[in-house]
Amino acid sequence: MLFGLLVVVVATAFVNAQKLKPEEVAAKNLESIGTPEARAAAKTLIAVGTGTAKFLSNADLQSNGRIVIASEGTKFFLGINLESTSNRFADELYTFDGSNSSVGLPRQGNRSALGNFVQSNKMTLEQGLLGGSLSTAWVIANIAENKGKLSFDGTKKIDGKEAYVLGYSKKGGGDVDVSLYFDKDTFRHVRTEYKRMSSAGIGLRPEDSTKYDETRFKIIEEFGDFRAESGLTLPHTYRIVYSTSGQRGTTEIEWKFTLTEFAANQKLEASTFKAP
Repeated sequence: MLFGLLVVVVATAFVNAQKLKPEEVAAKNLESIGTPEARAAAKTLIAVGTGTAKFLSNADLQSNGRIVIASEGTKFFLGINLESTSNRFADELYTFDGSNSSVGLPRQGNRSALGNFVQSNKMTLEQGLLGGSLSTAWVIANIAENKGKLSFDGTKKIDGKEAYVLGYSKKGGGDVDVSLYFDKDTFRHVRTEYKRMSSAGIGLRPEDSTKYDETRFKIIEEFGDFRAESGLTLPHTYRIVYSTSGQRGTTEIEWKFTLTEFAANQKLEASTFKAP
């Protein structure tokens, strides 16, 4: 009887998960950030922290740096300044002023692999995806304005914990597959995955084309250590992992930050969100 009861409970939970609508997960996520009043009161949001950038395949290639994320409505700014003078690590500067997005050209002269990806896939900026709930531009908070589409893609374990997975696609579609992960217990947004596949190159002769491999891109954003700031529950750790595999081998780069300073309703100049 006990075994039978367990089967019923598990089956019921599975059915309920299957019936969960993406809009329900989205609503619960907003509740996990703060009350409607608290969210509406935060007109602007700034998060500042320090961390490192490194090539995961080579622990010696590492640089310390500072990150700033600022937002106002759907406007967004993300800047990473690195101490390294090596050209292996470039600064990052991403802006969206509500109409136009930009990926700045860093002082090192060349964009990073991540910067090139965002430059080619600006929906990550324009749809409020990059930075997750660390900004007021967060896609879930502006889903109606963005006119994007959410789909419920079941559950998946992330670091041993169950998470609901929502697929996201912008109006008109795009080349990037986006998956949003929400902790099953708290509905906090803990992860975003971006995947894109680039077609294999074409050789001068038909037989040469077989020598070219498809290039697979994958970017992961991870969020953790959620705590209260200005009436909102926000992540205090932020990690980005860029990976690509293809004709030129495999590359993996990690940016990992601890956010220590938060501020809401600070006056932000319009130029903050403009391309430099």
